[in-house]
Amino acid sequence: MAGPKLEVFKFGVYIFTPVMFMVYFGAPEFYDKHVRNSKFWPAPEVVNTRTGIDKKELLYEVERLKQERLARKAAREGLSDDKNV
Repeated sequence: MAGPKLEVFKFGVYIFTPVMFMVYFGAPEFYDKHVRNSKFWPAPEVVNTRTGIDKKELLYEVERLKQERLARKAAREGLSDDKNV
């Protein structure tokens, strides 16, 4: 067998490697160089944040969808009652 020196070396490599990866990739310089330069999001002037829908229109749409859902539920319950008769 190789002996205890090899085991100490392997242990050092097993501990040192992940720590060095964390130090290198977690450093602010790495973040500034590689991450901040990436364009993850579009420019604010390109993004359309206004949809043109006000609160009244949204409430009307929610109420309309609710009525449609209730109508479908009533139709479904009406069909299920006919099957049981």
